[in-house]
Amino acid sequence: LGSAAASAPLPTSPPRKSRIMDTSGAAAAAAGGGSEEEDQARLAAITDNLKARDSIRLYTWLSHRCFSDCVTTFYRKTLGKREGDCVRACVRKYQLATAASAARFNKLADPSAAADDEDEDD
Repeated sequence: LGSAAASAPLPTSPPRKSRIMDTSGAAAAAAGGGSEEEDQARLAAITDNLKARDSIRLYTWLSHRCFSDCVTTFYRKTLGKREGDCVRACVRKYQLATAASAARFNKLADPSAAADDEDEDD
């Protein structure tokens, strides 16, 4: 038992702290404290906050991913031609994949749009 514990790999990063979403607006809406318009406004505000947070996370992740994949030299202030081409290709690939998956999800969410597309193919 002692040798198994000694050979266990150490974590490479500290465990993530759980983040609690600010749902004070959602809690107030659930309590029935306002009109339907106020509830819709609260939900819209929560949705906007979530979209902004997700956009920032996506930008940060993509920046880190493409930078770590493409940038290999650190002796200049600007990217070399190869590095710049690599970063542009990395971002382009991600944008194309995102657009394709969004189109697919839209088709799954709206079956009538999928039927319209099939009619156009005939």
